[in-house]
Amino acid sequence: MTAAAIAIVLTLTGIWVLVVQVLLPARIKWRVVALALVLGALSPLPIFLALDLKGAIPFPENPGLGDALSASFVLAAVPEELVKGVAVLIAILLLRHFSVFHQELDQSTAFRLPILCGLGFAAVENVAYSVNANLAQMAAAQFGHPLVIPLARTLMASMLHASLGCLMGFFLTRFVSARGLNWSAALAAYAAAVIGHAAVNWGLIAVAFQLLRGGRDIDEVNVVTLLPHIMLAAILIPTVVICAIVTVFLARRRLRRLARGTAAIG
Repeated sequence: MTAAAIAIVLTLTGIWVLVVQVLLPARIKWRVVALALVLGALSPLPIFLALDLKGAIPFPENPGLGDALSASFVLAAVPEELVKGVAVLIAILLLRHFSVFHQELDQSTAFRLPILCGLGFAAVENVAYSVNANLAQMAAAQFGHPLVIPLARTLMASMLHASLGCLMGFFLTRFVSARGLNWSAALAAYAAAVIGHAAVNWGLIAVAFQLLRGGRDIDEVNVVTLLPHIMLAAILIPTVVICAIVTVFLARRRLRRLARGTAAIG
């Protein structure tokens, strides 16, 4: 089952990578894609180590909307987008200084880097969830098969991490310029990703925690209590995905405009 779970995660992640390559008209080199994926895959390691050191994280028995929002920022959005942002920054510095990758970082590459790092991060996270014996047992009991976890997470969680990468990439297209690095654009990219991540988790974190608490069955969850969280998830998750799609169209339009300007100058 472990091998099958890993195979599902890697296969679907590969499909997501192909989708990222066709998002914008200009493709990027596969060695750059590999660099971003590897750095993204390494980025969750500090979080895993921190969790091992701290052990179980306390959480209210019946979390309200305020508790869920705080947990979304503190436990997920801020640390996860920070390590992904560091991975993107390292990728940018490597691309700028090593000709084997790229000596000129164009906007198409800058837009895709956080998406690819996000997919690398999500792949490792998805594998970690998929090989967790307790989660596999719960999935088998509630959904009929333990492979539901890698399948569902690589379809949904990877898409959400990629969407957050789109939000970050939209601002990172202005990070690198002829005058140097625009750090205000980098901060805006990080802030956009953190806000988007917190929005995605806000409606989910209390629901997920209640499901994981003591391995309880879905039928035992108080749906009425969690209804506000479920409604938030139903509103905020599609909103974040739609915003990501909008950034893709805006980036495509910006790249076409740049291409026309370059052609006119030539």
